[in-house]
Amino acid sequence: MMTAQRREELKKYMLEHKSASVLEMARRFQVSGQTIRRDFEVLEKEGFLLRSYGGAMVKDRKTTLVPNTVKSELFVDEKKAICRRAVSQIYPNDCIFIDHSTTALALCDEIRQMPLTVVTNSYRVIGQLSGCYNIQLVCTGGTYHGGIEGFSGLETVRYLQQHCVDKAFLSCRAIDPLRGVNDAYETIANVRQTVIENADSVYLLADHTKFGKSGFITVCGLDQLDYVITDRPLDREWRKLLAENKVKVLDGSNE
Repeated sequence: MMTAQRREELKKYMLEHKSASVLEMARRFQVSGQTIRRDFEVLEKEGFLLRSYGGAMVKDRKTTLVPNTVKSELFVDEKKAICRRAVSQIYPNDCIFIDHSTTALALCDEIRQMPLTVVTNSYRVIGQLSGCYNIQLVCTGGTYHGGIEGFSGLETVRYLQQHCVDKAFLSCRAIDPLRGVNDAYETIANVRQTVIENADSVYLLADHTKFGKSGFITVCGLDQLDYVITDRPLDREWRKLLAENKVKVLDGSNE
């Protein structure tokens, strides 16, 4: 396994399990302990984890924002699977919102040939779709945030308050069964809250690692969602909870 691939797999493991020892990761990847220590050192410099004696733990406080440059390397196949399900809900000439998340960014590959209006606060979405002449591309503007590679703040919210979309495709920091959809920062939550209020249908795109977690601030209750789209079949408790809130689930269980 190449170094870059091993580190991506290591990140996935850490996100799911929150901590790992040098010994167990050396066994898992069949490399030396020194190699894993170097991997941990690199990931610590990226701001992804904190090293401890004999291991490491995810830097996963409620207000920790993992940069998009890091998140874009994680769960690539899972994000593609989510967006393949999401595109089945998009029709020609829809007006849609795509947020700044790396999960929603993967939707760009699925809609390139469709005639659409796309509203976004994402710098990377603009770059991905700028050459698609069949797409009317609208940027919210606002204050650019390098960590999310997108725009947020008062001007962004004001713009979104004045515009409605048919469908909003959003992600989040975490999904709590009691507190609903959560984020790490108020400015990011404000953007998503405004979009949710002005969208006819709201689609939450979330990989399996986000369920059962919590963040710093609540974006919305589960009852404000229309669809949850994820990469793995949800367990019975989550399906029941979402059904009680009249949320439809697209998770591959019926494919």
